[in-house]
Amino acid sequence: MSRPLESPNPLAGAVLAVLKAARETHIEITKAKLVRLLYLADLDAIESGRTQFSGATWRWDDYGPYDHALVRAEEWVMESELVERRDTRSAEDGSHALSLTVDIEDPLNVADMECVRNVVRLYGGRSATGLKDLSYETAPMVEARAGGERGALLDLNRARRREQVAVLRERFRSRRGARPPQQDDPGVGDALVTEFLEARDGLRRANAKILDDR
Repeated sequence: MSRPLESPNPLAGAVLAVLKAARETHIEITKAKLVRLLYLADLDAIESGRTQFSGATWRWDDYGPYDHALVRAEEWVMESELVERRDTRSAEDGSHALSLTVDIEDPLNVADMECVRNVVRLYGGRSATGLKDLSYETAPMVEARAGGERGALLDLNRARRREQVAVLRERFRSRRGARPPQQDDPGVGDALVTEFLEARDGLRRANAKILDDR
């Protein structure tokens, strides 16, 4: 039977969601992997047209996206005895592995849990280094690195805008192939030149009046 969850910390709830999805898929999660999977899940939610659910304020830290509030979230889940932290030889860079001590109810709503489960299923088996490289390829991190300032706030909505642009681009390409060849009307260039010349004196007088240049 799963244990009900009452977390006063939204970020702690998001951490537990990743660990629950990892437990279901038998994937080992280190602290480094947890952070990157949570970032990718937030990003996936935004790309899907929803809002970020973790409550994290993502910034470009030394090793990619991070929020120092995750330290407090981890302390909360440890104190609640829902999670155990252990050393393991398979953990990378001296990190610790985190896992649920008991099964818990879904700490997030259905849509957000589905997002977390999809991300963990797709990327949870990668190494921490592989996830770091993947996070660096995301639009918010590319933008932050272009600015060259560590600690910069990551604009996760940039990923949604890039997704929207990609959709519009593909839609235009598909429609362009079905459109008949476009041709200019004969003499349209000459007509535009004539119209400009006729209006030139009036435009000059209007500009002089606006600039008080009499």
